[in-house]
Amino acid sequence: MHFSFSKGSSIERLTHYPQIEIKELARALADVDPNLRNDELQKDKTRIIGAYCDYLIRVNRNSYALLKSQGKQKELDLFYPKSITTNCPMEETILFSSCFILLEKDVTPDVLVERCIQSLSQIYKKYGEALIFQCGGEKALLIAKENAQDKRGAHKKDEENPSLHKIMGLLAINLAMEKSASGSTKWINNAGFPSIEPLHRLLSDYAKSNGISQKGMGKSSFYDKLRTYLNSLYDE
Repeated sequence: MHFSFSKGSSIERLTHYPQIEIKELARALADVDPNLRNDELQKDKTRIIGAYCDYLIRVNRNSYALLKSQGKQKELDLFYPKSITTNCPMEETILFSSCFILLEKDVTPDVLVERCIQSLSQIYKKYGEALIFQCGGEKALLIAKENAQDKRGAHKKDEENPSLHKIMGLLAINLAMEKSASGSTKWINNAGFPSIEPLHRLLSDYAKSNGISQKGMGKSSFYDKLRTYLNSLYDE
């Protein structure tokens, strides 16, 4: 879904910035406008925001130390262009990943939960397990792996569908041609394509006589799918 920057809330906008500050994320996690001045913060929110800031500084300093020990200067320059303090900008993916432990039901805005999970998967795929474990422990690593696998499965399915559609289209044509070889004209229409109605009746009767469920075999659904299969034969 397209995000409207002008209509989004201050917290929603924060999830689209390329760099954010720890204090901004800490306020957003407490469901507070990240752009408020310190003297505008509600007193009951100040304590938890301070705790969030302290946690995020510690986690990111540990991540910095890990990357430095591995000699990954490019990643350090990208993630932490300046010193790790509450008001210095940091790369948003690493910062959102580092807030995983702070997510709380009925407290954390949903948009931040979604952005954190997305960031975990992005970091995992690009930089591996160690950095994810540093950001959120075993649970964060498990979620990152599962999410990455789901996306790979969806991508593989997208690649397989065009091939499957062509196969089904060719089978439909071959079946109609075999049936029409007996002299019947009902199997091929005037445009030279398989006639859908007799094919639907043939397959429905076969399913019924062999005790096969006809769920998903309704006439309308069958027509739509077979048209898709036949049209796919002319896609490049």
